[in-house]
Amino acid sequence: MIAVLLTLAALAAAVCWLCASPARLALAGGVLLVTHPAPAMAVTVLVVAGVTVAGGVLAYRSLRAEGWHLVTVIRPGLAPVGGVAS
Repeated sequence: MIAVLLTLAALAAAVCWLCASPARLALAGGVLLVTHPAPAMAVTVLVVAGVTVAGGVLAYRSLRAEGWHLVTVIRPGLAPVGGVAS
């Protein structure tokens, strides 16, 4: 158990070191993408799924709280070509 905790602590320190600099993080992402694109694709899929779920929850809560509203747009009457307004 101690070995697992030490490994997680080392991994957390490495992630913090990478995230401390955008250049290091971009370089690490580029290396990861070039060496093996599967982890990058997995992260992309997870982020897209998370954003989709968050959007669905937001829409559901909004519709449940306020319901559907029909919005009618009324444009002002434009004068006909002949110059006679109705």
